[in-house]
Amino acid sequence: MPLKDTTNINSTELWKTTYKWLKVCNCPVNSDFCKEEITTHTDYPALTSVTDFLEIGGMEYRAVESDASYINSFNYPLLAHLRKNGQEFFQIIYRIDDWNKQEEISRFWTGIVLFPGINASWKNSENSKRTNLHLKNKAIAITLLVAGLLFYFVSTFLNFNNSYNPLLNILSASFGLFSLIDFIISLFALGIELGFQNEIVKQVCGVVNKGGCEQVLKSRYAKGFAGISPSDASVVYFAIQFLFYIASPFFPGIMQAVYIFAFIGFAIVIWSFYTQAFLLKQWCAVCLSIASVLVIQTAFAYAMIDNFINLFMIGSFSILFILFSLILIPIKQLLKINSTNKLKLAELKKWKSDVGVFLSQWRQQQEVDVSIWKNDMVLGNEEAPMQITIACNPYCWPCAKAHEQLDHLLQQYKGKIMVQVRLLCNAENGNDKRTIATNAILQKTAEIDNKDMLQEMLTEWFASMNFEKWFSKWKPDRSIDVSERIQQHQAWMEKHKIAFTPTFFINGRKLPGRYSLTDLEILIPQLSIIIQSKNKLVA
Repeated sequence: MPLKDTTNINSTELWKTTYKWLKVCNCPVNSDFCKEEITTHTDYPALTSVTDFLEIGGMEYRAVESDASYINSFNYPLLAHLRKNGQEFFQIIYRIDDWNKQEEISRFWTGIVLFPGINASWKNSENSKRTNLHLKNKAIAITLLVAGLLFYFVSTFLNFNNSYNPLLNILSASFGLFSLIDFIISLFALGIELGFQNEIVKQVCGVVNKGGCEQVLKSRYAKGFAGISPSDASVVYFAIQFLFYIASPFFPGIMQAVYIFAFIGFAIVIWSFYTQAFLLKQWCAVCLSIASVLVIQTAFAYAMIDNFINLFMIGSFSILFILFSLILIPIKQLLKINSTNKLKLAELKKWKSDVGVFLSQWRQQQEVDVSIWKNDMVLGNEEAPMQITIACNPYCWPCAKAHEQLDHLLQQYKGKIMVQVRLLCNAENGNDKRTIATNAILQKTAEIDNKDMLQEMLTEWFASMNFEKWFSKWKPDRSIDVSERIQQHQAWMEKHKIAFTPTFFINGRKLPGRYSLTDLEILIPQLSIIIQSKNKLVA
């Protein structure tokens, strides 16, 4: 049955629900990639934003409208579309029993379900890159944390050996530990200020009040002075504190400078409480955590400070603060630019994923002859709704990259696309290396009657573009005369004025200049449906 319109789905939760559902389906998906792909879809939050995401991962699924008599034939876990109190949303149904156990599901179910195929899997190269990067960053963070703890324990051990006052040793060790803890919390605060999302921090902030952390850290009172915000100052301050603690076994008295600055920190605590309580009337859990540690450190500093003031150490602390701040400011600015660019790219991606915009531009492009020749290099299903023609140079690294992407699309959208290859060559010059390569490739093509083998042959050529290596494996029959085919390829290139390679054509029209194969990937499911329904793109 045809699906009803689902454009009123709760957009704030759809991508999260999809992410959780894929996890329970044993399909590893990076949360950032999932959010980006689904929320930038031109139809978001309609169901098509989810189904197109499933398709870019090659996942088998069924999206149907049914009734309760068919729930035993569904594959679980599934997503059920509910409508309650004017709100529409998807809910994960983990097993058949959930329909009876949760009366609300059956009561508000609209009849629409989305469920995976048997042993369905989801895999995407970009998602894999994001996942690997996330794991790498996580490993770096853990390594730095372990290193920080290691330095802390070594310094603490040395301090205990150098001093015979147990109480002062405990207070000093606690002070150093709080320095490390507040440094980490300050990094989270800086992340919130820069707009980076973290589930742990969001949960902590949500305990006090929803959105309070972001509202406080992005308020005008958190702008700071001379480009240094309170978050910046906090990161730098606790970093230097911790460095001084690590150095304290080797430079006796160095911590006295830190204790003096702790009293300044107490004044900042008073200002922070006043700002949150009376000016903003919002509380930031992260800020409160930092302030609490500052209060504890002030108490410890009062107990440990002596009458001797080392001006050199105080000066060193101040100079390091200025130096670290000057280093942090440009780094922070780069992070801000990167964050802004990501938002702009997300908007551009949403624009590019609009199939209507694509078709409008595509219809204005150059039209070419894409008739299939005898012994033509055609990959995939010849009856596929989408035909991608690539004009390429056999010795071209961008063309090699393009063929790698085309292999991915052929695998990802089996039956939906066909790839046709045109090679750049010089029929009048038999010594031209492009002509030599094209001649051998066409000779081998004439021998092959299996599309999978043809694809493998072309893939191996563009993987190395090494004639001797490729020739030794494929051994094309040199007695086959392909001179007519070579002239055909050259004439086609000249007729359509191919100025650079690779150049792509979609169903006989040039791919609009603002689009790449990567951009085309998200459009393929929608374009395939349009082409199949009309049998051809309406020019």
